[in-house]
Amino acid sequence: MNVIGIDIGGTKIKFGLFDEEHQLSRHTEIPTPKKNIIGTMIETIATLTLGKEIRGIGVASAGIVDFSKGMITRATNLPDLEHAPLSNRLKDRFHVPVYVDNDANCAALTEGIVGAAKEVNHYICATIGTGIGGGVVQHKQIIHGLNGYSGEVGHMTLYPDGMRCDCGKKGCWERYASGRALEDAIHSQPSLSAKDYTPKDLFVHYPHDEQCKQIIDTFIHHLSIGIINLQYTLDPEMIVLGGGVVNATGPWWDSLIKEVNTASPIKVNLQRAQWKNDASMIGAALLVKNAREETLEV
Repeated sequence: MNVIGIDIGGTKIKFGLFDEEHQLSRHTEIPTPKKNIIGTMIETIATLTLGKEIRGIGVASAGIVDFSKGMITRATNLPDLEHAPLSNRLKDRFHVPVYVDNDANCAALTEGIVGAAKEVNHYICATIGTGIGGGVVQHKQIIHGLNGYSGEVGHMTLYPDGMRCDCGKKGCWERYASGRALEDAIHSQPSLSAKDYTPKDLFVHYPHDEQCKQIIDTFIHHLSIGIINLQYTLDPEMIVLGGGVVNATGPWWDSLIKEVNTASPIKVNLQRAQWKNDASMIGAALLVKNAREETLEV
C-alpha cells in the first residue's frame, strides 16, 4: 500500500507517492498558492493517488510545527497555514493517518534512515540554506521539544550584540553562516556585487579569488563555531550538514573539517548529507512508516 510525502515550501509544494518499498512511483509539484493552500493540496493529492490506495500522508513544512496537533503554528512565508487544521482536513478527506512536521526535521529523518547517519543512533542534521534549520534525532525518532523548537539551531546566539535576526534576537548563528549571510557579504563588496555574484559563485572562485576566499573563510569560521557548540551541547555521534549552501562543491569542505578539528578539543564526526532537494519530501513519507512501525511494535 502507498504513502504520500509532501514538502510545503514558500514557493512550491512537492508531492510524492511512495510504494511499500519506499520507492517513488509518482510525483508532482505546484507553485505554493497564497490562499486556500489546503484545498489545493487536497485536489493535487486526489489526482496523484487516482486508482491507488494509500495508508498514510506525511507533510513536511517550513516553520514551527506542533507535531502532536498536526498544525503549523508559525510560518512567516505561509501565513495561510498558521494554526490551520491541516492534519484534520487531510484526515477527513482521505480517511488515513496524517503526520505533520518541520521540513528540516523530515530531512534529518531521511538522513538517519536512508542517508549519511543510518549507522548511528543519535545525530543532528543542520540544513544550511537561506537560513539554518535543523533536526535532532535519537533512535530514529525526531526530538520535538516542548514548543516544537527543538532543532532550531540557526537561532543559537553567536554574538549577543550582533546583527539583528528576523526572529527578533541579535547575533543568531544563521545571520553569520547561511546563504543570506553570504549574500550580505557579496553586497558589502562592490566589485563582487557589480558582477552579480551569488553564494554559489563564491564557492566556485574560492580557490583562486582572494575576495571570495576571505568571505568563505569567514563563513567557515562562523559555521565551525556553531558546529562545535552543537557538539558540546548534545554530544551526538554525528553532525550532518545539508541544504543548498552545503551542496556547493569544492575544497571549502576540507577547510571546514580542518577548522572544526583544530578548534574543537572533543571529536566531531561531521558528514555531508546524502540527500538534497527531495530530502524533506522523502522524510515526510517516512513519518508514516515510522509511526506504523511503532504501532506494530506496541
